[in-house]
Amino acid sequence: MADDMKEAVGVPSLLTTSLRVVVSVLPSVMSEVERLPGGLKDKFLHLMSKRGLVTDDNIHKVVHGRTKILDLSECDVTDAGLQRLAVCRNLRKIDLNSAKDNRTTITSAGVQAFASCCPLLNIVYLRRCVNLTDTAVIALAQSCRNLVELNIGGCQQITDASLIAIGQNCRMLRSLNISKTRITDNGIISIAMGVCKQTLSELHMNHCIHLSDEAVEAIVNFCPRIAILLFHGCPCITERSRQALEDLRDPQSPMKQVTWTIY
Repeated sequence: MADDMKEAVGVPSLLTTSLRVVVSVLPSVMSEVERLPGGLKDKFLHLMSKRGLVTDDNIHKVVHGRTKILDLSECDVTDAGLQRLAVCRNLRKIDLNSAKDNRTTITSAGVQAFASCCPLLNIVYLRRCVNLTDTAVIALAQSCRNLVELNIGGCQQITDASLIAIGQNCRMLRSLNISKTRITDNGIISIAMGVCKQTLSELHMNHCIHLSDEAVEAIVNFCPRIAILLFHGCPCITERSRQALEDLRDPQSPMKQVTWTIY
């Protein structure tokens, strides 16, 4: 009872304290960590991820067949590390977002490697992985058809080919971030007319300089659950889009957030 009360007021448990001590001397005990059961590995993986300690050299020692969540947003991993995820057949979420600077150590080869081995993935974050091309997104769309959230914002080489693949394969997709990419109206129309049109509720397409009013109208007209639509920083979008949005002022509309820039 006393231990439970301590945990309730924020005092770390003996297990948590022990894990933190082990993580602080990680290089010297990594071989022992590799032999731990999956449940304990998950706790180590969480602490290591938050401290940016997961690397190409140790990632295969802390993931396992039942790993479901992998947060590498603070970690310096490359394609070599991602190619060691073949064991993670039950992986549901992978976060490779770059919070500040662009991430240049991950290419389409790394994404293709885990996409082919992790078919149950439904959340994939790849923001600012600037060396990704359409090849990576096409591999995800074709191999991971349960995708619910996909963030490829700031991946500047992405084009309509990625959106065509998503529109053809990802019928469960709810949230898509394609900001600061090279997409055009044709790509957005592929999404709006694709298999995810009934599920899509959030779309970030801000700072996509090739988009016009046709893109906004397509989403408004064919995606009935759209609730968040961001398209600020798109200089070719005009008053026509405002009028299309006016039509959504019905009290029954799910729309919650819209941002755009008036030029």
